[in-house]
Amino acid sequence: MDDLRKERLAINEALFRNVNEALRKGTPEGGTTIGIRCECATLGCNRIFDVPLELYEATRAHPRRFLLLTGHDVPEVERVVAEHPGFAVVEKRAETGDIAEVTDPRSR
Repeated sequence: MDDLRKERLAINEALFRNVNEALRKGTPEGGTTIGIRCECATLGCNRIFDVPLELYEATRAHPRRFLLLTGHDVPEVERVVAEHPGFAVVEKRAETGDIAEVTDPRSR
């Protein structure tokens, strides 16, 4: 996989993370789950799934981590760090991790 494609994948996933951050802001007080959009780079994926709010916040505490549906990871740019029923937490590697960090809305 060339560097330009890796960069594009990282930017796409960062955009979807921003969408989910906006959804998080709209989550009612006292909620226990959040419906989020898959943060994968798969063209055309717009699937939404529920995540426990506590897990969502734990994932967001790490700027290189993203929430994806099972099987939507791209091993060339990320590794699965946790698996849950129907979805996984992945962590970006190398340059894609650097992009994830600089685009993290919670780090700004």
